[in-house]
Amino acid sequence: MTYCVRKPLQVICDEPPKPFSFVEIMPGSIITVNDEVQKSGLVNVLYDGQNFGSFMRDIQPRADVVESVQNS
Repeated sequence: MTYCVRKPLQVICDEPPKPFSFVEIMPGSIITVNDEVQKSGLVNVLYDGQNFGSFMRDIQPRADVVESVQNS
């Protein structure tokens, strides 16, 4: 599902060389969320071509679902 961030959203980055860090996604940014919840409770967030982790309870109050429009 695609979202437009309306309040700053911190997501988790767990990729080398920094094994664990936070990234702040600014308002107006578009993110894609994989609705499949991991065992840890995190969902995968795709932002700016990179994968991050976040909890849906953090995303829902800070981002709005973007309706997809299909061209005819």
